[in-house]
Amino acid sequence: MRYVIIGAGAIGGVLGARLAQGSGQHPPLLVARGKHGAAIARDGLRLRTPDQDVTVRPVVASGPDQVQLQSDDVLVMAVKTQQAQAALEQWVDAPVVDAAGERIGTAGELLPILLAMNGVESERLALRMFARVYAACVWMPAVHLTPGEVISRIAPVSGTFIIGRYASELDAADRDLLGVLESDWSASSFTVHIVDDPMRWKYAKLLGNLANAVQALVKNGGDFGPLAERLRAEAEGIYRASGISWASEAEEATERGDVFSIRPVPGAPTDLGGSTWQSFARGAGSIETDYLNGEIALMARLRALRAPLNEAVQRLAREAVASGSGVGSMTVAELSALLP
Repeated sequence: MRYVIIGAGAIGGVLGARLAQGSGQHPPLLVARGKHGAAIARDGLRLRTPDQDVTVRPVVASGPDQVQLQSDDVLVMAVKTQQAQAALEQWVDAPVVDAAGERIGTAGELLPILLAMNGVESERLALRMFARVYAACVWMPAVHLTPGEVISRIAPVSGTFIIGRYASELDAADRDLLGVLESDWSASSFTVHIVDDPMRWKYAKLLGNLANAVQALVKNGGDFGPLAERLRAEAEGIYRASGISWASEAEEATERGDVFSIRPVPGAPTDLGGSTWQSFARGAGSIETDYLNGEIALMARLRALRAPLNEAVQRLAREAVASGSGVGSMTVAELSALLP
């Protein structure tokens, strides 16, 4: 079995580096484009942690045209949610070959795909094209800012994955597949939990991610905790109106363990932020807010309700990207004045 990790940024990069670093029987293939992909191909992938600074040399490709997919491959998609549709379309019809090199079908028909990204929309997008879709709730304080480099802010555990089949109960084949994955990833410094209802956990994580854009917008040191609580409270009301269940904060704390016991990484800045913050810091030109706060706005509108606070944060984040604003473009007071 081989893990084809599509998107080697913070999450995919740390996962790929740890798998490549380990001695497991199932090494990864990383799919990375642009300067980041070129740097990995040329110099390897540098992984910086509180305890290590190492460079690994995984196999790297820029797209499906450079990969010969095999029947025992597992696709792990770790792009940003706003990039998911294009990535799924790129990979769904990629040919899959048998041991003799003969085409036996396509990725969408034959290969399992695991979605390791924020929000709750990517699985639904994938199920339109792929027959076997797995959802992963990921807790991993990882950072990608520099081509050819990723940072894991915790050690020795690198993160936690809660994984299950999307829109279907686990069958024997699922449990066999995920059992191998759990063994491989656990041996590579991750905690893995196999569950029957992964979306319950992803909805819980979404509540925490609603403050991602606020963290990116607010100047370093600003206390945005009260704003985060308001965003969460509004979303929980929409969840209840929509009949959505989610894991409690106590359950999250139990499963997550010490993942967010962040420690200094030698030579790395101390004011690093989450996924949306990193998109702002890199000047990526797009952010995932439409699939975080925007998910709450969508759920509300589908039921003739409103989520004005999340709608406002969604709009302000888009405006900041369009204007080229960097990280920390306003104070908490300035942001609060723009919110209902």
